[in-house]
Amino acid sequence: MAEAAAHPTGPHLVLVVLCIVLALTRGVSLLGDANASTGTAAPLHTPEQVYQMALEARTERDYPAMLALLREAGNAGDLRAQELLASTLLAGPALHGGAVAGDACEAAMWARRAAEQGSAVARHQLMMLNGPHNAGLGCAPTH
Repeated sequence: MAEAAAHPTGPHLVLVVLCIVLALTRGVSLLGDANASTGTAAPLHTPEQVYQMALEARTERDYPAMLALLREAGNAGDLRAQELLASTLLAGPALHGGAVAGDACEAAMWARRAAEQGSAVARHQLMMLNGPHNAGLGCAPTH
Protein backbone atom coordinates (compact mmCIF):
# COMPACT_ATOMS: atom_id res chain seq x y z
CA MET A 1 0.00 0.00 0.00
CA ALA A 2 1.43 3.38 -0.98
CA GLU A 3 1.77 5.92 1.80
CA ALA A 4 0.41 9.45 1.43
CA ALA A 5 2.93 12.22 0.89
CA ALA A 6 4.06 13.91 4.10
CA HIS A 7 4.07 17.38 2.55
CA PRO A 8 1.64 18.97 0.10
CA THR A 9 2.89 19.56 -3.42
CA GLY A 10 1.72 21.40 -6.51
CA PRO A 11 -1.91 22.57 -6.30
CA HIS A 12 -2.20 21.31 -2.72
CA LEU A 13 0.74 23.47 -1.62
CA VAL A 14 -0.77 26.51 -3.31
CA LEU A 15 -4.03 25.88 -1.44
CA VAL A 16 -2.19 25.54 1.88
CA VAL A 17 -0.26 28.78 1.26
CA LEU A 18 -3.45 30.63 0.27
CA CYS A 19 -5.19 29.44 3.46
CA ILE A 20 -2.23 30.60 5.53
CA VAL A 21 -2.15 34.01 3.85
CA LEU A 22 -5.90 34.41 4.35
CA ALA A 23 -5.60 33.49 8.02
CA LEU A 24 -2.70 35.88 8.55
CA THR A 25 -4.43 38.77 6.77
CA ARG A 26 -7.41 38.29 9.06
CA GLY A 27 -5.21 38.42 12.14
CA VAL A 28 -5.43 34.71 12.94
CA SER A 29 -2.32 33.32 14.60
CA LEU A 30 -1.18 29.96 13.32
CA LEU A 31 0.27 29.30 16.76
CA GLY A 32 -3.15 29.65 18.38
CA ASP A 33 -4.47 32.04 20.96
CA ALA A 34 -5.04 31.58 24.65
CA ASN A 35 -8.52 30.49 25.66
CA ALA A 36 -10.10 33.45 27.47
CA SER A 37 -11.71 31.31 30.17
CA THR A 38 -8.71 29.14 31.09
CA GLY A 39 -5.77 31.14 29.76
CA THR A 40 -4.49 28.05 27.96
CA ALA A 41 -5.00 26.43 24.60
CA ALA A 42 -3.11 23.96 22.52
CA PRO A 43 -1.27 25.73 19.70
CA LEU A 44 -2.49 25.06 16.19
CA HIS A 45 1.10 24.69 14.99
CA THR A 46 4.45 24.66 16.70
CA PRO A 47 6.94 27.44 15.91
CA GLU A 48 8.96 24.81 14.00
CA GLN A 49 5.93 23.98 11.83
CA VAL A 50 5.27 27.67 11.15
CA TYR A 51 8.96 28.04 10.19
CA GLN A 52 8.60 25.11 7.77
CA MET A 53 5.50 26.75 6.25
CA ALA A 54 7.58 29.91 5.77
CA LEU A 55 10.16 27.88 3.86
CA GLU A 56 7.40 26.44 1.67
CA ALA A 57 6.08 29.96 1.01
CA ARG A 58 9.62 31.03 0.04
CA THR A 59 9.84 28.09 -2.37
CA GLU A 60 6.58 29.28 -3.94
CA ARG A 61 8.02 32.85 -4.03
CA ASP A 62 5.17 34.09 -1.85
CA TYR A 63 7.37 36.54 0.04
CA PRO A 64 4.62 38.38 1.94
CA ALA A 65 3.44 35.05 3.40
CA MET A 66 7.03 34.00 4.06
CA LEU A 67 7.73 37.18 6.03
CA ALA A 68 4.49 36.94 8.01
CA LEU A 69 5.17 33.31 8.91
CA LEU A 70 8.81 34.01 9.81
CA ARG A 71 7.72 36.87 12.07
CA GLU A 72 5.17 34.65 13.78
CA ALA A 73 7.68 31.84 14.34
CA GLY A 74 10.35 34.36 15.37
CA ASN A 75 8.04 35.97 17.90
CA ALA A 76 7.41 32.49 19.31
CA GLY A 77 11.17 32.09 19.79
CA ASP A 78 12.16 29.99 16.78
CA LEU A 79 15.89 30.66 16.38
CA ARG A 80 16.11 29.71 12.69
CA ALA A 81 13.17 31.98 11.86
CA GLN A 82 14.90 34.86 13.63
CA GLU A 83 18.16 34.22 11.76
CA LEU A 84 16.41 33.93 8.37
CA LEU A 85 14.36 37.07 9.01
CA ALA A 86 17.52 39.01 9.80
CA SER A 87 19.23 37.70 6.65
CA THR A 88 16.21 38.33 4.44
CA LEU A 89 15.72 41.87 5.72
CA LEU A 90 19.44 42.58 5.39
CA ALA A 91 19.57 41.37 1.78
CA GLY A 92 16.13 42.70 0.83
CA PRO A 93 15.99 43.61 -2.86
CA ALA A 94 19.45 42.17 -3.56
CA LEU A 95 18.08 38.69 -2.85
CA HIS A 96 14.38 38.95 -3.66
CA GLY A 97 14.14 41.85 -6.11
CA GLY A 98 11.40 44.32 -5.29
CA ALA A 99 9.35 41.68 -3.45
CA VAL A 100 11.12 42.26 -0.12
CA ALA A 101 12.20 45.68 1.08
CA GLY A 102 15.39 45.81 3.08
CA ASP A 103 15.04 46.97 6.68
CA ALA A 104 18.31 47.11 8.60
CA CYS A 105 16.62 48.15 11.86
CA GLU A 106 14.18 45.24 11.85
CA ALA A 107 17.00 42.92 10.75
CA ALA A 108 19.03 44.07 13.75
CA MET A 109 16.10 43.41 16.09
CA TRP A 110 15.76 39.81 14.86
CA ALA A 111 19.53 39.27 14.93
CA ARG A 112 19.63 40.51 18.55
CA ARG A 113 16.84 38.11 19.53
CA ALA A 114 18.67 35.20 17.91
CA ALA A 115 22.02 36.25 19.42
CA GLU A 116 20.39 36.27 22.86
CA GLN A 117 19.65 32.58 22.25
CA GLY A 118 23.32 31.94 21.48
CA SER A 119 23.29 32.12 17.67
CA ALA A 120 26.74 32.59 16.17
CA VAL A 121 25.06 33.43 12.85
CA ALA A 122 23.16 36.28 14.52
CA ARG A 123 26.29 37.59 16.23
CA HIS A 124 27.93 37.76 12.79
CA GLN A 125 24.87 39.53 11.37
CA LEU A 126 25.07 42.10 14.17
CA MET A 127 28.78 42.65 13.48
CA MET A 128 27.93 43.29 9.82
CA LEU A 129 25.15 45.69 10.78
CA ASN A 130 27.08 47.58 13.44
CA GLY A 131 30.36 47.87 11.56
CA PRO A 132 33.89 47.32 12.85
CA HIS A 133 33.55 49.88 15.63
CA ASN A 134 30.15 48.67 16.88
CA ALA A 135 28.71 52.02 15.81
CA GLY A 136 25.13 50.78 15.62
CA LEU A 137 22.46 51.81 13.16
CA GLY A 138 20.69 54.55 15.04
CA CYS A 139 17.48 52.51 15.19
CA ALA A 140 14.80 53.22 17.74
CA PRO A 141 15.01 50.86 20.74
CA THR A 142 12.74 47.80 20.55
CA HIS A 143 11.44 45.65 23.34
